[in-house]
Amino acid sequence: MRVCFISHSAERYGAELALLELIKGLIKLGFICMVLVPKKGPLLAELDSLNVEWRIIPYPVWMSRPKWLPYRIGRTLKTLLTAIYIAGVIKRWGCDIVYTNTVVVGVGAFAARLARRPHVWHSHESAYHNPDQKFDLGKRCVTYLMDHFSQMIIVTSKSVEEDYKRYLGMEKLRVIYQSVTLPEEIAHTSSLVDATLFFQCIMIGSLHPWKGQDEAIFALAELVHRGVNAHLLIVGDGGKRFRVKLLQQIVDHGLQQHVKFHGYAENPASLIRAADVVLVCSRWEAFGRVAVEAMLTGKALIGSARGATSELIQDGETGLMYEWGNHTKLADKIQYLHDNPGERARLGNNARKWAESRFTQERYAEEVGNLLFEVVAKANLSKV
Repeated sequence: MRVCFISHSAERYGAELALLELIKGLIKLGFICMVLVPKKGPLLAELDSLNVEWRIIPYPVWMSRPKWLPYRIGRTLKTLLTAIYIAGVIKRWGCDIVYTNTVVVGVGAFAARLARRPHVWHSHESAYHNPDQKFDLGKRCVTYLMDHFSQMIIVTSKSVEEDYKRYLGMEKLRVIYQSVTLPEEIAHTSSLVDATLFFQCIMIGSLHPWKGQDEAIFALAELVHRGVNAHLLIVGDGGKRFRVKLLQQIVDHGLQQHVKFHGYAENPASLIRAADVVLVCSRWEAFGRVAVEAMLTGKALIGSARGATSELIQDGETGLMYEWGNHTKLADKIQYLHDNPGERARLGNNARKWAESRFTQERYAEEVGNLLFEVVAKANLSKV
């Protein structure tokens, strides 16, 4: 089967890494994969290493920070015009199906309809829990188009499925948890830093209020007040204004020697391995790749009981959970793991075993591959 993948970027963030792992798995199953991206990026070198054909076509997104109406209209027109060209590419490539890897772009669905090919949408995002991101055509219009221009819609978690249920029929929604694979050179190495001098907590993710870095700092302040020599490493970039707010918060609580900013890390697993505990303080996650990476390294994990994080952590077995917004409870959980290294090791070991058996590339590719065969078979029957 020949599959045309539509990516919203050629970077190496969560959705793109999931796409890359999927393509690797599908190739092993005999699929022929082609990829369209809107501009250059590090993902292209990865595709080259897999001998995957790709092409750059500058199609626009239709979901971003709110824009003026004329700008949104212009982007929508460009999406429709670009879809005509992409439909020709799909035909020339001889693709059997079109797979849009995110709801951030809509051009693939229109191109698939023009090329008379079935279309699958993979939503790594929520249509509801995206406070800074708005659809050019509005939420209801886009979900209507998703319903009528797709044969199946894959979602990354049951939490995302719940969000879409209010707009889409359940018969088109399919929950498929993505795979997460650590880089081989990291998967078999030990900690890079001696963390015996203090208790090291780590958070990984873009700097944004929804990620909860401020909540972790509040919890750290509580721990230091209790006499716990805890430190926090914040890994991630973006959010310049929020970073200024976090820096002021650190100064206000006298935590300058306890909090460090690392910036973006392409392979954060080595940093996770050097920590004692991983914190996922997000208000809501569509999947939670960081949580799974923490599990795969065998590290104890504390997460907020919201969104997909609550699906990944079995409280007391593969990690600990706390009520989002309650930084005192978060501090209690961190102190519990600080005071009980044996329990910390048990949780990390349980999490590693569970994640290694659940988030495999083979399982991910097989589930998606079966869905693609199902969609194409139904599309072929409808032509008869």
